[in-house]
Amino acid sequence: MVQDKIAKNKPIQIRIFPARLLQPETVEKTLNEIDHVKGVIRMLINGKSLPKKVMCGPGTGTDVNHPERKIIHVGDCAFELHIMVGEILVEVDDERAMDSVKKACERVLPFSFEFKQGNYMKRKPTLTDYGKYGFKSKTDERINVEDERLLGLIDPNAKAEDTFCMISTEQEK
Repeated sequence: MVQDKIAKNKPIQIRIFPARLLQPETVEKTLNEIDHVKGVIRMLINGKSLPKKVMCGPGTGTDVNHPERKIIHVGDCAFELHIMVGEILVEVDDERAMDSVKKACERVLPFSFEFKQGNYMKRKPTLTDYGKYGFKSKTDERINVEDERLLGLIDPNAKAEDTFCMISTEQEK
């Protein structure tokens, strides 16, 4: 199972930082290419927010019809982009998967990008994770979550429930 693999060896985290903000079509192609790489554990996208409503000024409360706020399809999941993607964080099993992710990005991204290895995502439960999922029992310090890939990815300020999308598990690939 995925949790057992994560526990056995320390996964490698990669930061893909394109020279430009990505269009929704490019994000979709890139994430799908990365998703096809064997050994990818989880992906996270970061970027500038695309609000649904004007937050301040004379038009406060009116809808923002931003052309970049589109629904994209990654794997078997469809979700609306709430951000202009500026970086992609990927966690992989080993060096071979890391090389495959880099090749996938080179195939899809038509411009330069930084590709760095480091620690970018939390590997242990955060306080927010404990608040959302709780403990399994009073004597057990483990967290009550079915898939440990979710740990450290919860945004405490997010208002929507659908702030993440589970694309597939390694068993399904």
